[in-house]
Amino acid sequence: MYRRKDEKEVLVVVKKMGLRIRTVIIAFLVALVAGTLVGTVVQTQFNLLALQNLGVAISLEARWTATLHDLLHFAPLYAALFGTSFLLFQAIAALVLTRLPGWMLKPGHGVAGAAGLWAAFAITNALLPMPTLIAATRSVTGLLVMLLTAAWAGWLFARLAATNRANRTGTVTPVVAGVLLLGSLGFTETVRAQSAVDDYQVETVASGLEHPWSVAFLPDGGALVTERAGRLRQITPEGQLVNAPIKGVPPVFNSAQAGLFDVVLSPDFANDHRIFLAYACGTEAAYHLCVASAQLQRDQLTEVVEIFRARPAKEGSAHYGGRMVWLPDDTLIVTLGDGFDYREQAQKLSSHLGKIIRLNPDGSVPADNPFVGRDDALPEIYSFGHRNVQGLVYDAREDLLLAHEHGPRGGDEINVIEPGQNYGWPVITYGIDYTGAMITPYTAREGMKQPLLQWTPSIAPSGMTRYRGHLFPEWQGDLLVGALAARNVHRVTLNGLRANDAGILFGKLDARIRDVATGPDGALYLLTDSSDGKLLRITPMAGSDAVSSEVELVLSPEQLDWIGEQIFRNECAGQTRCLVHWNAGEAFPSLGIGHFIWYPAGVEGRFVESFPALVDFMRRRNVELPESLAELRPFDAPWADRDAFLQVSDSASVEDLRAFLMKTRAVQTEFIYHRARESLSRVIGAAPESKTDVVTARVAALSETPGGVYALIDYVNFKGEGLAESERYNGEGWGLLQVLLAMSGHPADTALDQFREAAARVLTRRADNAEAPIERERWLPGWLKRVETYVEPASRVIPE
Repeated sequence: MYRRKDEKEVLVVVKKMGLRIRTVIIAFLVALVAGTLVGTVVQTQFNLLALQNLGVAISLEARWTATLHDLLHFAPLYAALFGTSFLLFQAIAALVLTRLPGWMLKPGHGVAGAAGLWAAFAITNALLPMPTLIAATRSVTGLLVMLLTAAWAGWLFARLAATNRANRTGTVTPVVAGVLLLGSLGFTETVRAQSAVDDYQVETVASGLEHPWSVAFLPDGGALVTERAGRLRQITPEGQLVNAPIKGVPPVFNSAQAGLFDVVLSPDFANDHRIFLAYACGTEAAYHLCVASAQLQRDQLTEVVEIFRARPAKEGSAHYGGRMVWLPDDTLIVTLGDGFDYREQAQKLSSHLGKIIRLNPDGSVPADNPFVGRDDALPEIYSFGHRNVQGLVYDAREDLLLAHEHGPRGGDEINVIEPGQNYGWPVITYGIDYTGAMITPYTAREGMKQPLLQWTPSIAPSGMTRYRGHLFPEWQGDLLVGALAARNVHRVTLNGLRANDAGILFGKLDARIRDVATGPDGALYLLTDSSDGKLLRITPMAGSDAVSSEVELVLSPEQLDWIGEQIFRNECAGQTRCLVHWNAGEAFPSLGIGHFIWYPAGVEGRFVESFPALVDFMRRRNVELPESLAELRPFDAPWADRDAFLQVSDSASVEDLRAFLMKTRAVQTEFIYHRARESLSRVIGAAPESKTDVVTARVAALSETPGGVYALIDYVNFKGEGLAESERYNGEGWGLLQVLLAMSGHPADTALDQFREAAARVLTRRADNAEAPIERERWLPGWLKRVETYVEPASRVIPE
């Protein structure tokens, strides 16, 4: 009888225990859900309050939209963060409170809820790259209110789980699986599918660089590279990385994203040898973006002068900006990030954070800056409303200042930067916060500029060039944007003020691309971001192994001068007046010894434009341009048509331009030579696969004789490579590739004889296919006379 009674009592106890466990589990889940929902709503209202403090009116509809968005997208992550800490600290509280008076039960669990959430915030902020994960907690008030929501959830848990305290310790453990399951809900960002092209070859110029950030090319053929850790490295003209860093770099604050950023040369570097550095300075508790100038003397910097220090100081080590570029008036553009936790500062003209600024070389303020004279604005500011600009380029040809900036989770942007304009951050953005929370309910607002292009999901852009080189004609005028997260380069085409993401390049490198630059040689240079970073040189894939070894146009200065004079005689009969000329029947003027094409604004001809590329080449050689070229914006031919040109062809400005082109014949010859060398690899690479070896052999045979070298260089300058689809009549081209393919290959004839005869046939075919009779009636005889100069007369052998 007693045994049955004991069994009955045990069953009653087990039943009560089960009821208590179920009660505590339900109480915990209810408190967790309630705390998550209330915390989500609270953080949304604090984010909207930050916008309201900027004077942004938040409608009821916008408030509901933001709140609903955050309940769907922020709440899952917050539930995982809050739930994990809530589980742990409520279990600890249950153990402790069993030994304390009963009246402390509910306050104790409330304190545990707040303490757990505070610990979760502290740990995540310490471990993650961003200074503050949840934006609402950036202020003391926001943090306290969020902790109060967790304290209320702890109090609610204790209130709902009102049972005997002795059984409370173990009752929360069964919810672990539920919390972990809840925490696993969607917080992954979809990454774009990557593709890559194969028609390029990669040369490692330098390796072993510690998180390299920027590259600047020196006039002697060398380069400077910054390392984020605070070192400035030098690469010799021979492509060797100097082991010892350059001495004299100013003190750099290096932590997380903070460090040494951009390096640019003075516009008058050839004379003053000065460079400019952008870097983080100060300490983690009070740091700034600084700019210094210094004189480069071999392996050290001297006369180091800090010319700018951003204000106010900020805490943390994120979002500096740090890119620089020169405008044609020799003023310096510098980008500054918003400091991450200080994003609203981007809208305040009393702060440098989230701005692009403009300085004179000595750090003084240009008198025509847009906010000069305003008491409520810092005079250095050029534009505002930026998040973190890390790509910047000035395109002299179109007089465009272009920048890209990091969005948060999505919303990376490319913008045309104009003085005094507001680019919206954080009032408008196409991105959301890393937590999934809505930063703002607006993507557009009156008085705020829209981006040319935005990326969602984010690619994390860094570094950018507008390609104006010669090795990749298919990229001419395109923006090439490095991507850290996407680990590739995005090619962006520009048509006026319309931009299009045209494709992905170099995905097979599988590297974080920190900087992208066009080299003086027309190659593309990439800096990879890692502890073993590299400077990579990208050139087109050669047609065969023979290209680099068998086809090489090596000329002495005397030989090069001879070829330049030959081309000058062919194009202009050696006459100065012909250096700026407009042929009847053509839609463009021709300039220089090579009759380089220059289109007027709005004219898009079928022939490849070459004069702007020559001027870019001259700028890289530090050639002083005449005022008519240096100040021309955009860089289009200044005469609308031939009649307009003829009216001013004898003017002082045109005569000055002719005199300049006469004086710089040697630089033009060098430009023609470099283009020809680059063209050979492209032409061979474009040959039909079955003809690649044949074309390679023909180029190699021509390159072995003085007359053959002259013929190759002159013809590719005269009629182009033959690769552009626009340069076709009835589907047939007339460039160097077509001539090489048309060579007879007859063993009794020399390579030069074959080339001369093939060139005459190809040019005659062009004239026959042309719609305009002027090509056959007037131009063809001159073309045929020109190719007759492709001979090896003993009296005109190039000096050895």
